[in-house]
Amino acid sequence: MNPTTPPSDHDLESLSREVRLLGDALGRVIAKLEGSEVLSLEEEIRSLAKASRSGEAGAADFLGAAVAKLSPDLAYEMAMAFTSYFELVNLAEENYRIRLLRSRRSRQLESGLVPRASIEAALVELKAQGVSPEEMQRIVDKLHITLVVTAHPTEAKRRTILVKLRRLAQLLRDQTESSLARTADWLASLEREIASLWLTDRSRTERPQVLDEVRTGLWFFDSTLWEVLPDLEAEMARVLSRHYPTVRPPRRWISFGSWIGGDRDGNPSVTFDVTAEGLVLHRRLALSKIAGGLDQLSHLLTISTRRDPSATELLDLFSRRERLILHRNRLGLRYPNEPYRLFLAALREEVIQEENHARASDLLDLFGPRPEPDLTLGNLSHALDAVEAALEKGRAPFLAGGDLLRLRRQLQTFGLHMAALDIRQHSRVHEQALDEILALLGRVEGYARCNEGQKQELLSSLLAEPPIVDLHRLWDRCGPASRDILGSLLTVSRAQALYGNECVGAYVISMTRELSDILEVLLLCRLTRADLSIAPLVETLSDLAAAPEILRSLFDHPAYRPHLERHGKEQIVMLGYSDSNKDCGYLAASWWLYKAQDAIVEVCRRYGVSPILFHGRGGTIARGGGPAAQAILAQPCGLIEGKIRITEQGEVLSTRYHDPDLAFRILQQICYGVLTGIHASSSRPPLPARWTDAMEEIAAQSVPLYQGLVRDDPAFLRFWREATPIDELRLLNIGSRPALRSRSDTLEELRAIPWVFSWMQSRFVVPGWYGMGALASFCAGSPQKLGLLQEMYEGWPFFRTTLDNAQQSLAKADMNIAARYASLVQDLEIRERIFSRIRSEYDRSVQQVLAICRIGALLDREPILQRSIRLRNPYVDPLNYIQVEMLRRLRSLDSGQKDEERPLRRVIELTINGISAGLRNTG
Repeated sequence: MNPTTPPSDHDLESLSREVRLLGDALGRVIAKLEGSEVLSLEEEIRSLAKASRSGEAGAADFLGAAVAKLSPDLAYEMAMAFTSYFELVNLAEENYRIRLLRSRRSRQLESGLVPRASIEAALVELKAQGVSPEEMQRIVDKLHITLVVTAHPTEAKRRTILVKLRRLAQLLRDQTESSLARTADWLASLEREIASLWLTDRSRTERPQVLDEVRTGLWFFDSTLWEVLPDLEAEMARVLSRHYPTVRPPRRWISFGSWIGGDRDGNPSVTFDVTAEGLVLHRRLALSKIAGGLDQLSHLLTISTRRDPSATELLDLFSRRERLILHRNRLGLRYPNEPYRLFLAALREEVIQEENHARASDLLDLFGPRPEPDLTLGNLSHALDAVEAALEKGRAPFLAGGDLLRLRRQLQTFGLHMAALDIRQHSRVHEQALDEILALLGRVEGYARCNEGQKQELLSSLLAEPPIVDLHRLWDRCGPASRDILGSLLTVSRAQALYGNECVGAYVISMTRELSDILEVLLLCRLTRADLSIAPLVETLSDLAAAPEILRSLFDHPAYRPHLERHGKEQIVMLGYSDSNKDCGYLAASWWLYKAQDAIVEVCRRYGVSPILFHGRGGTIARGGGPAAQAILAQPCGLIEGKIRITEQGEVLSTRYHDPDLAFRILQQICYGVLTGIHASSSRPPLPARWTDAMEEIAAQSVPLYQGLVRDDPAFLRFWREATPIDELRLLNIGSRPALRSRSDTLEELRAIPWVFSWMQSRFVVPGWYGMGALASFCAGSPQKLGLLQEMYEGWPFFRTTLDNAQQSLAKADMNIAARYASLVQDLEIRERIFSRIRSEYDRSVQQVLAICRIGALLDREPILQRSIRLRNPYVDPLNYIQVEMLRRLRSLDSGQKDEERPLRRVIELTINGISAGLRNTG
């Protein structure tokens, strides 16, 4: 198979066979465990759902009636059947993708064909565009990608379930294509694994703690990323040597960050002692992996000075560590003629000692002495450099490759901390903390009541003065809220002193709206001697519009200029996809994010500052999700400096990075997007004014369309709460963070994740498409305007990606299923008025998208995804029907009916898991 072609019918038939195999095995397990009656009932419900999807008259009513008859216990078994089915189908699809990737990679290496959206594809394309070796060197020297893992609670599956599914995946992979005639023993093993899955609870008994989330995030580094990243760097070196042999490979061009344990925005569970524990967990894992690599290397490099006299060069380096290693073991006596082995073993002892000494209590000694770190990334890297240099002078210089090169690449990428920990907090909290702190310092009473000009004047004055010396005394007088702010920064400052600056990343300021929001954090960092990059996060439409002027004022500020110089004149600006979408709708948010990037980059260029755009993307389209390479290439000019930060959130971690082959492919796609994007950002011609004028007009029309429903209709929030399972989602134990930023139950304080999650579950998918009807308004009665939008779709990556992503949301939405959820709204007038408005807008949006894309049905240009959604719908529908029925019964209960409530909630929780698995999306 040519690796650039889509899967063949043969490949898809292989997948279908595996799905049937798993489905049949599930059916046998259900019959054995629950009885043939339960299996027959499941088959009846499935048949009715298929008949309903095929348009058979009355089938939907029969399906509704069948579900209405179910007792909670039987409803649970039906929900379990369909949930388990999707878990197995997803497993089969993943297994199929992995087989396909492995096959393509091997064929590519044999034939020399170039895989799509890969590092090599980027170089081939750039070479065809006339990019010279000198220009390519500038591109790779600029390149830096930072992927930031977050703990957003969108992974609905328990870790226990994930482990069981991985066991099943391994069982499937143990069978080769040639052994399709499965043995009886293998089938029995398959049924045992499925039976164990069937009998395991899907819901957690308690909400996970922050440190549980830290450990889950680190699992992906431990099990996958640590091994995959050296392969990715080797691939970069290989394809550069093939296509640009004079270009030096870049150094440390990809790295990782984390918010888990540092994101305290609205999460009271993230305290500074939790941050300290999180930093220690990161450090211990990295040191453990490094120690393992050194041990492996010491057993490889057993070079004797008798066989290679040049190895004696390492003896001097070893003698500095001799006392430590001789104290621990007798290697020095056993292998006196093997200096590489001795030196690496001594290094390993140092690393293990550092791992054993890493304790949170050291970081929480906030006012203690600040000793120099014993082990740093620099001195460990220099030690391995010395090993490489000695080998290259010896008889076998090629030994400097292989395991040594692999460990050096791992150390270069992950350092001694795996991922740099970012800190995030809401701007309002900083204001409240300084309101108390400045009063205690006798500077001003009621700082929070000052206007913006007064705040800037006061902050500028304080920043011009020497920092406070007696911070300990201030700490003793502060209340809990101010202590939390100071404590988080003191912990960071302490970690930087003990571990080095690379253990932490940026300080992200949620809801940055004024210059004072940034100056407040700068002052707090001065007070605590914490030295982080400061990253304003702009989220709402008005914040996006204000961002360029805020940056101009910031770069002009005398106290900020030294901070910029210390951080290499680089400025991180984070773009919030989730909250901007919630604020003004998908279409307008997409356009304003695009424009904001352009304006931010221009301001940075004028001040000689290197911009790093930090894309706060989620898994769903409404939160900036979608194919990685397409999303990057759709940006206007944000890659002109070659640096980009991207969040990898919640469910995205488990779908992208749990398997080495999948992780390698995803990372290749991201690299492709960034490499080609750097060149495009510097060479892209100005957009035609007619395109940007049209987009401006469409976005302007879409804002009142969206806000007219979501903000201006006073009954809308009531409709949303009754027509979706939002209240039930809030009770799920799927993350440490609450659904609301504060106790104020408003749209502004609601987090975007449960907002999107609830609309996805109920199949409205409103955040992923509502407001697209502005396209129809723009084109109304004008074939010329339709032709203009068709031209934009073909020629403008941003517009094409925006519409293609909206197609996915529209395809996953289903107004017939949504109507069943709307029936839960008690007020008839509200129900009919709002639902009819949503349905009308949906129909109008679909019709216009089809016309602009010149296709007959949604996703016609994505036939595999289109086929997957079509095949999945009849199995998702019963879960939606069951969820609606259980919600109806639950909401009809009087307060205090706990015995009746408990089994209903249990079914609803299971359907949430099942629908998420079926749609392959949560929040």
